[in-house]
Amino acid sequence: LVPITVDAPWVGALRGVTLPDVGVRVLEGDVSLRADRGSLLFAHFGLSGPVILDLSRVVSGHPQPRSLALELDLLPSWKDADLDEHLRVETAAAGKKQLAAVLAAHLPRRLCDALLPQAGLPAERRAAALSRPDRGRLLDRLKRLRLPVTGTLGFGRAEVTAGGVALGEVDSRTMQSKLAPGLFIAGELLDLDGPIGGYNFQAAWSTGWLAGG
Repeated sequence: LVPITVDAPWVGALRGVTLPDVGVRVLEGDVSLRADRGSLLFAHFGLSGPVILDLSRVVSGHPQPRSLALELDLLPSWKDADLDEHLRVETAAAGKKQLAAVLAAHLPRRLCDALLPQAGLPAERRAAALSRPDRGRLLDRLKRLRLPVTGTLGFGRAEVTAGGVALGEVDSRTMQSKLAPGLFIAGELLDLDGPIGGYNFQAAWSTGWLAGG
């Protein structure tokens, strides 16, 4: 469980921006290696937050992490067609407003300001000036924003690490090693890890309780 670094300098300017619900896929070319959904945090190096940490194993365990990309669905509760129609109606009704201000009803304003150039639109674009092709490009960035991966922050910044003593070499009733009697093994010394959310704490406490009993 470790943050992921990306090759997108504009992301660093969003450091501190948090989104409570984002769909994320790890892609190799057009092949999805894994997908998840949850809270996301923009950082100066790339992305963090629960959904990113849970997907990080795919990146850290890949032989060529730079061949990967993250695809973000910034509004996963919206279907493409519904969001397209919503954008059409809202921009028509708020013609004199800046487009970013209209989007800010759904996403943080800093993110909205950063997204428009990614869709080939000027940051000061007025809502009424949004043509159908422009709306299509904007919709694509909102639902399928791709960020090239460069790697992770590595072992030193990981909250949880995989690997360790094979579970088959340990008596699950006492946590005593089957190979070295008198040696009890618990926590992250075991090849046992789970997603973010307290599971790894629970595994450490439970195996420690068994070993101490």
